Amino acid sequence: MGERMDDAILRLTGIHEKNRSGGGPQHIKRQHDRGKMTARERIDCLLDVGSFSELGSSVNTTGKRIDGREFDAPCDGAVVGTGRIEGRRVVVYASDFTVLGGSIGTQHGLKFVKMMEMAATWGIPMIWLLDSSGGRLGYRDVPMAGIDWWFALESRYSGMIPQINVLLGPCIAGQAYCPTLCDFLLMSRGSAHLWLGGPRMTQAATSEKIGGDVGGADYHMVYSGTCDVVGENDEETILKTRKLMRYLPSNWEERPPLRETTDSPHREVGELTTMVPDDDTPYDMHQVIKCLADDGAYYEIKDEYAGQLITCFCHFNGEAVGVVACNPKTPGSVIEINACDKYYRFLQVLDAYSIPLVTLVDTPTLVPGESQEAIGLIRHLGKMLDLYATATIPKISVVLGRGHADAGGMILGSVRDMGVDIIYAWPTARFSVEASTMDYRENFPCGMEDDAYPGYLNRARETVDVFEAAGSWTAQVVDEIIHPKETRKRIIEAIDLTRHKKETPPHGAKRQGTGPT
Repeated sequence: MGERMDDAILRLTGIHEKNRSGGGPQHIKRQHDRGKMTARERIDCLLDVGSFSELGSSVNTTGKRIDGREFDAPCDGAVVGTGRIEGRRVVVYASDFTVLGGSIGTQHGLKFVKMMEMAATWGIPMIWLLDSSGGRLGYRDVPMAGIDWWFALESRYSGMIPQINVLLGPCIAGQAYCPTLCDFLLMSRGSAHLWLGGPRMTQAATSEKIGGDVGGADYHMVYSGTCDVVGENDEETILKTRKLMRYLPSNWEERPPLRETTDSPHREVGELTTMVPDDDTPYDMHQVIKCLADDGAYYEIKDEYAGQLITCFCHFNGEAVGVVACNPKTPGSVIEINACDKYYRFLQVLDAYSIPLVTLVDTPTLVPGESQEAIGLIRHLGKMLDLYATATIPKISVVLGRGHADAGGMILGSVRDMGVDIIYAWPTARFSVEASTMDYRENFPCGMEDDAYPGYLNRARETVDVFEAAGSWTAQVVDEIIHPKETRKRIIEAIDLTRHKKETPPHGAKRQGTGPT
């Protein structure tokens, strides 16, 4: 090599060594003392060993703050590149909290934008490892640092490539919109916080003092429903991200990867006959799902939010599917507003990435009450109906017990004309239009004809067992009555039958409907 090449390589090596050290030993120690990994340690945990290929590794921002103090920002606080998860290509962005608190300057913002555009162009998933204090205020830099561009790209590429946000530190103010625009948000219980206004900002603006738990992982899982998955710490949260990738395709034009399994597609599940009671005794639907899925494994989304409704991924004969089911174990177990939002978001993701939907139907009596009616239960249920009817993915339903139309049986796919592809029912299944036993004449005496109750109202709530349903209106309700032990085998068969389903979106490529909000 010539002298010029020697000097250039020496210079490059020096830049890389400096940038790989982030904010320096002092800030790295502070990060570790908080129980957090550094950005590069997180990337190593996420990706297959040795697969990370960094881009923009020589970026370095220096300058002066508005107050005149000098600063130095290796990689401008953003480590980006490509790598593999279980052999599959992904794009990774990790904010480096050891560098100016992971704040977003112009170069930082543009590094993210470039990676997002690359991911969309190449058709590979985008994963964020976020730990940032937000915009780089107090520095001579663009005030928004291009974060408005982030919002636009997230929205434009939504449903084209999986976008997964892993929140491992603070995320505040305008940047807090970013996780909500992704397909999934995973949060570390030990360090993640998501606010539009944190405790200090809120107190300064309104004098309101909010608790330290507000904005944490449990808060956004249990109360707001913003979080999809919670991990105890950085490592567990990142490993759960690797696991989530098993159920997602690389882009909307592909299918999720097939997973090897030794679980036979012909395995019978005779234990279901005793696991699910004949009467209305509560039982845990998780056990049913575990019994049906390959190797008893499933990956639940929003497990502590609206617990009466289960949304999860699992594999059937190696193929990834989404499963939705009411959980009779949860008191009430009704479809209320939070459950509507949970269902709606999950089905949006399934439809975007062509992941089949399997619904296990056993709906309880729906008792909405004034509080739910007042905040829009009807329009939320309408939103679910609209999405289910227009989703073009394979939709398979198994009715285990009760199928009350007014309690979600219609929304959960036990009615043929809602667009379900195949409906199976157990011999113990029963159906009705509504579940209420109220005498409407006592509540609405005015204008109620004397013969209305026996002639119409009573018929509406009449329960029809599955044999009567199959014998008189098969085309509308049941395709086949099956023995419970055949359930797994029948689901796998239905997934195979609908694999090449072709259904044109009802509104075409450009137009879209205006469903309830």
